[in-house]
Amino acid sequence: MKRWISLIISAVLLAGCVTLHQGGSAPVSLNETWALLPFINNTETPYAGERAEAVTAALMYARGVRQLERSAGETKVEEMGVDRGERRQREALELAKQKKVRYALAGTVNEWRYKVGLDGEPVVSVALQVIELPQGKVIWSGSAGKSGWSRDAVSAVAQQVLDRLIGTMNITNVAK
Repeated sequence: MKRWISLIISAVLLAGCVTLHQGGSAPVSLNETWALLPFINNTETPYAGERAEAVTAALMYARGVRQLERSAGETKVEEMGVDRGERRQREALELAKQKKVRYALAGTVNEWRYKVGLDGEPVVSVALQVIELPQGKVIWSGSAGKSGWSRDAVSAVAQQVLDRLIGTMNITNVAK
């Protein structure tokens, strides 16, 4: 009986965890200029990339970034299929290099949906990369995913995933 109780408690605790993988430990400075590149949307959910970008921007500001360049372009309906935003991301990266931005934050949304079924749990999976400019060298990357509870919103689960992911960056200082 004790074994079953232990298994149930473990399952409940693990259900709230974020699956996280990250690599690279080069320090990044929040005092530098950052560019948030348009996210690539690998999901079937329209505008999942833009939603993840908005959450990421808010979290970067909350962590201390004060200079965050954002792409002004909007995803066009014809880009939602084959391209998924890759062209917009490349163009924004080139523009960030021209503006002499120090770091670019690129993202890919791999899952952003509610599972099919009675409970309809939200599921989010995102990959991020910090690119040091002008060299274009990836100095940090990470991916994370989480399945929430049926009462959770996809956006709330996304915020948890992105916050946990951004929290693994090696930040050297906090902007004042």
